[in-house]
Amino acid sequence: MRKPICCILLLSLVGCSGAVPASGGTSDGEQFTGTFTKRSDGMAGVVKLSSNRGSACEGRWHLDEEYTGSASMTCSDGRTGTVELSVQSESGTMKGMLGGKPFKGTFQDPVREMSR
Repeated sequence: MRKPICCILLLSLVGCSGAVPASGGTSDGEQFTGTFTKRSDGMAGVVKLSSNRGSACEGRWHLDEEYTGSASMTCSDGRTGTVELSVQSESGTMKGMLGGKPFKGTFQDPVREMSR
């Protein structure tokens, strides 16, 4: 009896979240691709980006009612960074610093995309 209940709970949690694509790069040409995953409780979640140079970065993001916010990340090679987020219509922009270098990127709106 416990197994079906656990499976139902797990499936309901998976259904409440999802991932949208994100990409960006640093000023020295390092490229990143990954996802923004939304938590089931609202306009926040996890960002995961992988570099074409082998590092993986992960952190938390949040947006406010005006669809602006930030994401803070830590990479597997020790770099850290914070980017400002802004969403216009279906897409958003990231702009900030990662490992002491300017970083810019784009992402699909995780709040609107995942609520469809």
